[in-house]
Amino acid sequence: MTFTKTSQKFGQWADSRANTVYGLGFSSEHHLSKFAEKFQEFKEAARLAKEKSQEKMELTSTPSQESAGGDLQSPLTPESINGTDDERTPDVTQNSEPRPEPTQNALSFTHSAAISKHWEAELATLKGNNAKLTAALLESTANVKQWKQQLAAYQEEAERLHKRVISGNISQGQFLEPIFNLKATDGGQMAISDLEYVFRRNF
Repeated sequence: MTFTKTSQKFGQWADSRANTVYGLGFSSEHHLSKFAEKFQEFKEAARLAKEKSQEKMELTSTPSQESAGGDLQSPLTPESINGTDDERTPDVTQNSEPRPEPTQNALSFTHSAAISKHWEAELATLKGNNAKLTAALLESTANVKQWKQQLAAYQEEAERLHKRVISGNISQGQFLEPIFNLKATDGGQMAISDLEYVFRRNF
């Protein structure tokens, strides 16, 4: 797994084994840098644990291979096949001894599993935060679009009233009435300043 910084507040987490790439967003560049440092620390710890586990496995398998090679090199005789009474007893005693448990390997595996679970939880949290930010961005975009439509409608109404005032088809009182009516609507204040400006310019 690798983590790459793509911008000041965004990075990519790539998992080559799962053939997956995740996009992660952070509230600040400091948080992104801190996450990258922790990611590298846990990755290095997992690598060292894996190497130690492999070394333990190699040390465990080497003596058995050497003993097998020694048996092949020894000549085949009745004593070597059946064994004497003196030789049989130590063999039974030696085989009956319990082998030491690979506690170090178990601890390394447990540590690696704990690291994986920790990063899975971190990834789930980041995915949830990204989903919330995406929803908030979509909502803001929709609101901006609605406000632009309302502003265009108010500007169109102001232009229509302006033409009526110029042609003399509307009095000053009738011109001001729509302005007060706009105050009762959502976003009406956005167009009042435009209408008042038109009124002052023409009267």
